[in-house]
Amino acid sequence: MLKKINNRFNFLSSVEKGAVLLSIILFIASLAMPAFFIDRPNAKPEAMDSLTIVLTGWMYPLGGAIIPFLFWCANPIYLFSICTVLNRNKKAAFYISLVPCLIALAFTQMDKIMASESGSESAITSLAAGYFLWLSSFLVLTIGVGVKLKKK
Repeated sequence: MLKKINNRFNFLSSVEKGAVLLSIILFIASLAMPAFFIDRPNAKPEAMDSLTIVLTGWMYPLGGAIIPFLFWCANPIYLFSICTVLNRNKKAAFYISLVPCLIALAFTQMDKIMASESGSESAITSLAAGYFLWLSSFLVLTIGVGVKLKKK
């Protein structure tokens, strides 16, 4: 399977290879950082860990958190867009990679988020480095594919 991925990767231009690799590096780096801070009553703001959010985000609908689940969906769509790039469908890859960018940018409009299993919401006090790296990974992929699409 790795040989098949390597063969597909070799057919990409240097711009596309760089965009995919940098995008993946940024995404992985985002997992090591807090995504945002939430306000807790009678306590200092608490960091929400990016890795925990990515690994458990698929369970949000089980607790009634549909909106956070939609933001989490940016992650599988991002992975799908990388697969589309590797399949050399540049136009589809560009449009699919735009979706996680728009979803991630829409997250800035959130002022509260479900922060516990009880369904209670907490105010988002600030965005952290993990969020910005997450957004950057999406933007790098979209711009890298878009630049190559424009040259075509």
